Amino acid sequence: MKKAKTMAKKSSIILSISLPPDLVLDLDSAAKREMRSRSELVREAVRQYVLAAKWRVLRQKASLKAAEQGLREEDIERLVDEWKRGELH
Repeated sequence: MKKAKTMAKKSSIILSISLPPDLVLDLDSAAKREMRSRSELVREAVRQYVLAAKWRVLRQKASLKAAEQGLREEDIERLVDEWKRGELH
């Protein structure tokens, strides 16, 4: 637990990762094209991956809960649409 507190105080942690050469070439090409650093692109990719993973877990939990209540995918979409229109409270 002590290590987590120490890590929280730093603004960034340096990681060492290995990538296949063709992926490094793609990364460098994107960095040059976008005038950004490798680190910026990798940070963005990790953020997007983590966010997508959180959404996958949330969707899985919601699907299980919906199935328990006998709801199907199309029911969920309809309910969301009704809620957006203010038809549900």
